[in-house]
Amino acid sequence: MEQLIQCVVAFVGCFGFTFIFRIHKNIAFSFLGSVIGAIGWIIYLYMGFLNNQFAQNFIAMLCVSILSEILARLFYAPATIFIMIGFFPLVPGSGIYYTMLYAVQGQYELFIQSFLSTLGIGMSLALAILVSSTLFQVYKRIKTNDFVSIK
Repeated sequence: MEQLIQCVVAFVGCFGFTFIFRIHKNIAFSFLGSVIGAIGWIIYLYMGFLNNQFAQNFIAMLCVSILSEILARLFYAPATIFIMIGFFPLVPGSGIYYTMLYAVQGQYELFIQSFLSTLGIGMSLALAILVSSTLFQVYKRIKTNDFVSIK
């Protein structure tokens, strides 16, 4: 039951986030991006058996970005719209907060530990987006036979 509540809250949070970026004018993009965000959070929760935050975030963000790329091609829209909405629940907000708190309080050991953890999560999110975007670019080139041949 707790996971269901978390997924509903992830959807509502993503949908509210669309108002900041003014995507709410196209309600279909807002709704679909929010659904992608909720799916990403479900995947993050179910990958908990890995006991590795970096792997959990990478796998969840990879799924979010792949779904975003698919929807971008279906609706002839930039994938960034769906990615920005969908990755909202995966952003390490508490890690950023605690990193700054420890820095201000002068707790440098906790600051370094929190900073490196937050940086690692951010890098795993960015790497997942890079991987999915690259895969779709390669697929597009294969599909259109747009290769650079070496002669």
